[in-house]
Amino acid sequence: MTLSIRRRLRSPIIGLVAVATVLLAPGVANAAPPSNDDFDTATTISALPFTSTMDTTQATKASDDPISCYYSGSGSEWFDYTAPADGIVMASATTAGTRPLISAYTGARGALTQVPGSCTNGNRSPLSTFHVTAGTTYHIMLIDPYYGSQVTFGLTAVPVEPNDAFATATVAAFPSELTGDLSRSSAEPGETTPSCDSTVDHSVWYRYTPERTRSVSVERAAYNQAPAISVYRGTRLDGLTEVDCVPSQSYLNSVFTATAGQTYYIRVAAGVEDAGWFDVRIGNAPALKPYVSFYPQQPSVYDTITFSPWAGDPLGRPLVSGEVRFGDGAAAPIDGSPIQHQYTKDGQYQVEVTGATGDGRAGSTVDTVRVETHDVALSDLRVPASARVDQTKSIKVSVGNTRYDEDVRVELFRLSEGGYYTSVGVLTQRVVAAPGHQVDFPFAYTYTAADAAAGKVTFKVAATLSSWSSGDDHPQDNELVGVTTSVRPKA
Repeated sequence: MTLSIRRRLRSPIIGLVAVATVLLAPGVANAAPPSNDDFDTATTISALPFTSTMDTTQATKASDDPISCYYSGSGSEWFDYTAPADGIVMASATTAGTRPLISAYTGARGALTQVPGSCTNGNRSPLSTFHVTAGTTYHIMLIDPYYGSQVTFGLTAVPVEPNDAFATATVAAFPSELTGDLSRSSAEPGETTPSCDSTVDHSVWYRYTPERTRSVSVERAAYNQAPAISVYRGTRLDGLTEVDCVPSQSYLNSVFTATAGQTYYIRVAAGVEDAGWFDVRIGNAPALKPYVSFYPQQPSVYDTITFSPWAGDPLGRPLVSGEVRFGDGAAAPIDGSPIQHQYTKDGQYQVEVTGATGDGRAGSTVDTVRVETHDVALSDLRVPASARVDQTKSIKVSVGNTRYDEDVRVELFRLSEGGYYTSVGVLTQRVVAAPGHQVDFPFAYTYTAADAAAGKVTFKVAATLSSWSSGDDHPQDNELVGVTTSVRPKA
């Protein structure tokens, strides 16, 4: 047999072997979607706890699969559960691959309503925990976000949190860490609504009675899905007085002054879509570390300074009362209104802040404010009354200074025919501080034909400080204008 004939025969043989391999490969030729791939073929759950393992690699997605939990997905699997009694169930899905999302629905195909809090998409727990009502059928959907795998689905009944009711509030040790699952809680009839967050209806209760008066904080371990925290005095659910309240998803933590022998009820709560695992710590509230900021930071006697006292509180509470003493005999209350002050003399002033937060913690601080005024003044500008073209005449500028020795820069300008000032020259000199002392800056100017055409020349001088980064603190006396009223052609 020739080589060309052998090559022609080899290709069909290889093709037949490949086809045979595909047809005979176990688990490939007979691969099919799971039996509960469609809403109408959902697996019925008749008793709890329930567990089912399935291969979802060939699962498909129906065009009317709900997308309220997750807008996409490569496939879905369905389970039906009719609750025999009111309660709470928890659905789970475990896999070595990408974990499926879980959501539950009520209603008929094409008109499904998602059960609040049942979707595991986003930052929620991978466990879907939701409340069920006797006689209601719940359609539970697993959503494969990318591709399927071997998945084990479970559904079990879970008990309500033991401190779900006010009457069964857990006694909180001090200090202690308080943890639980708000998805396994509810709001009982007549339960008080916190003033700071009316949306949180899944709650648990703790009870704390201090043996001595102290400042107490209830801090959240993390701010993602942070629960609302409210604190109350009282002995009955319908007779509680709110002591403190921080809303859910807030950076604030709860803090209050606990009086010895007084019982306080701490309510930890979240809305249904955010209800889940929580972790809060009760302990001694941190001390305040007050401080004060002010603006401008390099003030002079011409400045009205705005003072901002801060509590320096790790819990984020502001000062609501107290006093700012400015160090010159004056003071202002801390009452929420702007605090401003103007000093009349240069110097270093010890500014003392004493304040308290709304929960009763107090603190004080002392800071130094340095008032330093840098101010020179243009006292005289002498320009020729008349001149001729091509004449060079002197222009003299006098600068006075009574505060600090300064390097002063004086610039001479001429008003152009276009109506704007152009620079003629610049001089810089050291001007010492001395009452009644003047330093002259001598300029010279040669008059032009354009000056004669205009008939006059308007000059302006401006003084700035080269030695002080903030500039002159009173620039209103740093400019002068003079006019040569007659300019004639040259003789």
